[in-house]
Amino acid sequence: MKRISYKIFLFLNCLTYGFIALYVLINYLFLEDYQIGLKKKEIISLAKEYKSENYEDFKEEAQLNAIFIKEVSIYKEKNINDKRNIKPHPMKIVENELWDEVKNGKEVLNIQMGRDNIKRIVLAKKLNDDKMLIVTTSIAPITDVIKSTLKFFIYIILLSIPINLYIAYKFSIKMGKPIESELLELNAQLKNELEKQKKSEAFRKNFISNVTHELKTPVAIIDGYSEAILDGIIELEEIPDICKNINLEASNMNALIQELLFYCKMESGYIPIKKEYIDLKETIKNILKRYAIDFKLNNINLKTSLEKVEVYSDKKLLDRCLNNLIINALAYVNTEKNIEIILNKNEIIIKNSSEILKDDNLEEYFKPFSKKNDKKVRKYGGTGLGLSVVSEILKNLNLEYNFYYEVNEKVVIFKILLKGDENEKIYIDNSTSE
Repeated sequence: MKRISYKIFLFLNCLTYGFIALYVLINYLFLEDYQIGLKKKEIISLAKEYKSENYEDFKEEAQLNAIFIKEVSIYKEKNINDKRNIKPHPMKIVENELWDEVKNGKEVLNIQMGRDNIKRIVLAKKLNDDKMLIVTTSIAPITDVIKSTLKFFIYIILLSIPINLYIAYKFSIKMGKPIESELLELNAQLKNELEKQKKSEAFRKNFISNVTHELKTPVAIIDGYSEAILDGIIELEEIPDICKNINLEASNMNALIQELLFYCKMESGYIPIKKEYIDLKETIKNILKRYAIDFKLNNINLKTSLEKVEVYSDKKLLDRCLNNLIINALAYVNTEKNIEIILNKNEIIIKNSSEILKDDNLEEYFKPFSKKNDKKVRKYGGTGLGLSVVSEILKNLNLEYNFYYEVNEKVVIFKILLKGDENEKIYIDNSTSE
């Protein structure tokens, strides 16, 4: 933050005093010439409008602007004495070399040094064969005013430096804090994105490695059986059983491929969501019917408490999600063999008795082909992508979930929160629980 504020402070001061220095320099170099130019234009305009018969009026008006008008004789040797007191010599107001030009009808305008060592703007103009007009004004007042103005301006600048420094300091601090805060936030976001990208890259590499491994086994089995049949190693009566094994492995491989495609589409957001009203109670009951024999053969103590709940969501995705959760509960229940499924207006809860699970290992269950997803789920049609698919489905359906181990009950709990937004209305029928 200090660095940014310091840079802003320096920038503001450099900008302020840079403009001031440029202003002073421009005034010093050009202001005097500009003011003299304006005075020349004023003199030229006055000379054009001048008429001899209005001499006194013009003279008085010009003197108000520190401009002096005289009529002098064109010929130095000739003295014309009239009521206007025209003098034969212009007191070196017009240089000798320019005198002839005026006599020839040329208008002369230049800056000359008078006998009193004062610079003047002088305009000489022929009026007729005997007279010429001299219009003069001193440039000393212009120079003095400009010098005084510059000195005054420099004093003002020197006096204002502490004020400018204080204002620049306060302004830089005020600007620096939000900029620094925003930069820190953006930097943190960038670090998080880079970290996510690294994790994503590592995940993809691991995912591809696991997919290759998962596909290698059924391919090797199919390849081995087919070679054995072709080489005549297998007895004729064994071929039907071998073909069944090949078909089973091919089916498993196809299921895995389909599940992989589904998972990748879900992760990329390419699965369209088709919402409809779903009776969750009937959906769960139908899934339990699919595995009724497995519950019975494994002596599972199944307990259900299902309320009549209707939600507005995607039926196929939600069915697939609940199916995977029930398969996992069935596959990983411990020797106590307790499974409980609860449905109410707020949540769906699936519990299964389990050995103690550490919180820092729970994320492993949501990784595809993790070591937690072993052969236990295969006999129920699992592919090793169970909870990872569940997680992606719930994200796409905008449903929150919790997965944790309850120490007191010694059960693993997966909880889906039925908190719908404006487009996910929940309807409850106060039917009795089962």
